[in-house]
Amino acid sequence: MRIGYTYSALGDYHSSEIDIVLESDKEVAEGDLVYVRHPKNGEPVLFQVTKVYSHKEARDYEEALIKEGNVIVDEERTTVRAKAYQWGWLDGSALRPLRHPLKPNVPVFKAEPDVIERFTKPSSGWKILLGRDLSSGIDVELDLYYLIRQCCLICGAVGTGKTTTAISMVARAAQADPPVRFLIVDKDGEYKSLRTIFREDVKVIPWYEFFQPDDIRLEDLLAEFGWQKNWWTSKILMKAFDLLKNSGQQLVKKNLAAAVRAVRAEDIGFRRQDADFEGYKRQVLEAVKSSGTIPESTFQAVDPVEQIKRFKIVIMDLSKGSNGWAKKHVVLTQVLTRIFHHALENSDFGCVIVLEEAMYYAPQWTQFSIGDRDIRGRLLSIIKEIATNGGRNGVGLWVVTQRLATVDKTIITQCANNIVSHSLEDIDKRRLQEVVGDQFVELLGSLPQGEAIVKGTALKCRFPILVKVEPELRPTSAATPPIARFRIMEAKQRELKSVVAR
Repeated sequence: MRIGYTYSALGDYHSSEIDIVLESDKEVAEGDLVYVRHPKNGEPVLFQVTKVYSHKEARDYEEALIKEGNVIVDEERTTVRAKAYQWGWLDGSALRPLRHPLKPNVPVFKAEPDVIERFTKPSSGWKILLGRDLSSGIDVELDLYYLIRQCCLICGAVGTGKTTTAISMVARAAQADPPVRFLIVDKDGEYKSLRTIFREDVKVIPWYEFFQPDDIRLEDLLAEFGWQKNWWTSKILMKAFDLLKNSGQQLVKKNLAAAVRAVRAEDIGFRRQDADFEGYKRQVLEAVKSSGTIPESTFQAVDPVEQIKRFKIVIMDLSKGSNGWAKKHVVLTQVLTRIFHHALENSDFGCVIVLEEAMYYAPQWTQFSIGDRDIRGRLLSIIKEIATNGGRNGVGLWVVTQRLATVDKTIITQCANNIVSHSLEDIDKRRLQEVVGDQFVELLGSLPQGEAIVKGTALKCRFPILVKVEPELRPTSAATPPIARFRIMEAKQRELKSVVAR
C-alpha cells in the first residue's frame, strides 16, 4: 500500500534518511516500517519511521488571530509528514545499505507482513517467541544462539513487565530443542512460578546451600572484620589459615579457632610481651566466633554444576536466610566461578545465567553499592569475565534490571547486541543512548505495560522493533496482587470478630 512520497523542503534527497509527505487518507506511526523500491533492482529498501508530525505553512497574521481565539482551519495547506531512517535491502540473506541516490518524490509503501518477515525472522530453527510486532502483527522471534553467544539485557521501570518478559523467555528457551539450561539468581523468589510448567525439572535451592567453606578467601574474612593485612590480628589469622589448610580439615569455626590457638608468636615474627600476643589472639577468636561467613559445622555444599546437569532450571533463591549481602556475594562468586571454569574445561557443558535485579551483583559503584566493596569487586570481576568471554564458552548472561544506570557499564556494553527494553527513567535512557544510539532511544518513548522494543543480533535485521510481549508465565508475586492480600486479611479479621462475638 502506497502511503505517500519522499519530499524535501530544501530540495536535497538522501538515501540514509528520508522525509515523507503522506497522502491525505494514509497514516503511519513511530516505529512503523516503510519501504521504497531500489532504483536499480526494484527490491524493497526498508526504512523505520522515527517521527510523525503535521505541517502547515505559517503566515504572519495567524499567530495574532490565535492569540484572539480565532483559528483558521485550512486543510489544503496542512500535510502529515514523517521522518524515517534506512535499514537497507536484502541481497539474498545479507542486509545491504542503499548507496545509490534516490530520485525526488519516489513512492513510499507501508511494509507488508511478508516483507517484514524477510528482514526480521531468524533463519535458525533454534529460536524463541518474544511477542508480536505492533505494526504488522507478525511474530517476533529471537535466535537462541545469539542470545547466549552475545548476552541479553532486559530492562525497565517497576511494573513495566520486565520480569514477566524474562520468565517467559526462560520458559520458552527451556522448552526449545535442545532445551537451554539455566541458573537463575533470584533476589525475591519471583521465578518459582516456572515450576507450574517444568515441575520436577526446576530446582529451587536457598543460596547458603551453595556455600563452599574451603573456597573462602582470607581477603573475604579481612573485609568482614574490617582488618588491614599488616595488622597483627590479620597475621595471626593468615597463619591459622595456613595451619588449617595443611591439616586437611574443613574451614569451620571450631577448626579455625583451634588453628588460631596453635599460632605462636615466633610464627609471625611477634617480639612483644606474651600478654600482648595473647590479647591479639583473643581478638581473632572473638572475630571467628561472631563471623557470619565461617560456618558453624561441617556440611556438604551443593555443587551448582551437578545441579545444572540434572535440572533444566536451577534457581538460586536469595530471598531465604538472614545473612547480609557480603556473604551472599561471597557465595555467588563461588558459584559463578565454579560454573565458568567448568565450562572452560568441558565443551559438553553450558548454561545461561540470569541475574535478576543485576545492580545488586554488578553495580556501577558511583550510582549504587551494597555489601562489602572488596568482596563485591571480586564478584563483579567474574561477572565481567562471563559477560566478555562466557558466550564463546557456552555460558550466556541475561541481565535483568529496573535501573540501567546502576548496573556496571562494562556489563551493559557487552549485552548491547541483544536488548529488550521497557519504559525507562531519563537517567537510564541516557545510559542506553550511549550503548545503542540516538535512533533507538527516540523510538522508546514511554511504552505501555507489556510493550517493549527489541534490538540486537538475535533478530535478523539488527534494528529495533516495537513488540507486544506474549507472556508465557508471570512472576510468583503476580499470583497474590495487593488487592488479593488485603481481601484475605479483611476476611480473616471478620472471621476473628465473628468468633469473639460468639
